Amino acid sequence: MRAGVWHRDTISWMIAAAALPAAAAAIGAFGPVALWHMVLTLIVVIAWQLVFLWARAQPVSPIALVTAIAVGILAPGDFAPWQIVLAASFGTVIGEQVFGGWGRNIVNSAVATLAFLFFAFPQTDIDAGGLLLAFAVLPGALLLMATGILSWQIVISSIIGSVLVSVVLGHDPLLIFTQGSLMFGLVFLVGDPVASSATRIGRWAYGFGAGALLALFGWRDTGFDGPQAIIFATLVVSLFAPLIDAAVIAAIKRSWRPRNG
Repeated sequence: MRAGVWHRDTISWMIAAAALPAAAAAIGAFGPVALWHMVLTLIVVIAWQLVFLWARAQPVSPIALVTAIAVGILAPGDFAPWQIVLAASFGTVIGEQVFGGWGRNIVNSAVATLAFLFFAFPQTDIDAGGLLLAFAVLPGALLLMATGILSWQIVISSIIGSVLVSVVLGHDPLLIFTQGSLMFGLVFLVGDPVASSATRIGRWAYGFGAGALLALFGWRDTGFDGPQAIIFATLVVSLFAPLIDAAVIAAIKRSWRPRNG
């Protein structure tokens, strides 16, 4: 694309468009509760974006739609409206707006929202979705990889990490990839182009760490607990992403110094 077209808003609109098939599949799988959580989250996120637009002249971002879809897909449980409002407010303000809006944040706002929701209200049961939702994620994933928004290195390394750790723990790794909410998380949360590692080598380490933590957090005696695992794994690796990139850059500089005097 031309440089004048390929900017932050274009990227956020493409991510939002890529998430729409998964949103439709989630509404079909989980029913009105998924749609209700999406709508409520979207209202809260846009409201906070307007507050910061007035206070700091920070632009409204279509990434709000992705945050809303993520909450509907990964948290379709029996949460009260005030719980969704509180979590979405925390995730938007603390996870995104205080850093200057989307594109400058350290942690994906949907990850911050869902981490707050899962930590604060752990007693709520959550459905992980099935194969239909997993297949609905694929068109968006292919679109984002084709445009370079989603790093294929992160996708492959996260799969490798989750498979290896699952095998070491004595579990069938294929069960992980039958959960639609987990597949959505790998593409749209772990693969977030803002919060993930930026260096090529760093993406391999970042993705592998996300996959390994996903399996480590997810496996229980009764099966695989996907939604919470993908959120907590993404939260941890996102916080370490700047350190991973810094280590990669330092290693590259150290390797070049002897050859270039």
